[in-house]
Amino acid sequence: MPTFRYDKLVRDKIAQWHVESGHTPTYRHLEGEEHIKALCKKLHEESDEVDGALTTEELTEELADVQQIIDDICAIKGITKTELEQTQQKKRDRKGGFLDGVYIEQVYMPNVADKWVTYCRKEPTKYPEIKDAGDA
Repeated sequence: MPTFRYDKLVRDKIAQWHVESGHTPTYRHLEGEEHIKALCKKLHEESDEVDGALTTEELTEELADVQQIIDDICAIKGITKTELEQTQQKKRDRKGGFLDGVYIEQVYMPNVADKWVTYCRKEPTKYPEIKDAGDA
């Protein structure tokens, strides 16, 4: 009998669906930070599936999965929809949204003491520093 490793968080009714289909799933219920970590991992998985959606219907389904995960993380952490929407609005008011498609390729920062230099250097894999030939 074939057995497949899943090792991932699935929707709440999937294990029961397998049982009803004559399968024998091995599963457990996650709690606390382990649950949150699994939700975050699932968010990455579903985000990748958004990128791979070929039709509007597929895109809608994948976005619904992403939204479900966000809603569940909020529920577990006690973040209300209102709090989330207010925070989203504050960030949009302060920094904008993503509708304009602004894509920064690189940023030259002439002052080494600039707080953004420190910020970027704290995350070198996210913001790799480009070494100028004159810097050597």
